[in-house]
Amino acid sequence: MNFSFSFFVLVNYLVLGCVFQESKFLKFLGFMWNPLSWVMEAAAIMAITLANGGGKPPDWQDFVGIITLLVINSTISFIEENNAGNAAAALMARLAPKAKVKLAGSISSQYLTALLMAAPLAL
Repeated sequence: MNFSFSFFVLVNYLVLGCVFQESKFLKFLGFMWNPLSWVMEAAAIMAITLANGGGKPPDWQDFVGIITLLVINSTISFIEENNAGNAAAALMARLAPKAKVKLAGSISSQYLTALLMAAPLAL
């Protein structure tokens, strides 16, 4: 679903040497933007707005229960995604920014950005 460390982030890390940090709060809210959450939100709105009939007040218990389940679901998804992102960040931190290459008959140590734009390499 939401992959923090996608191919483009890896290319950004290799080319620019940095990774953009995204807001953790916005990332958490992003887990409430899917079809299952939309159905739960609609059910919560219906539970609070529609009366039970006969002059009874809205069903607060169902509303609170649905919202609680929605927050718990989003929290679990956020924690799992955050742990996976931390593991990927640790692996990316171990990447070597330089590599030994042979260009035009000479061996040199160059940054990976030079390798992405270089002519065919001989290893």
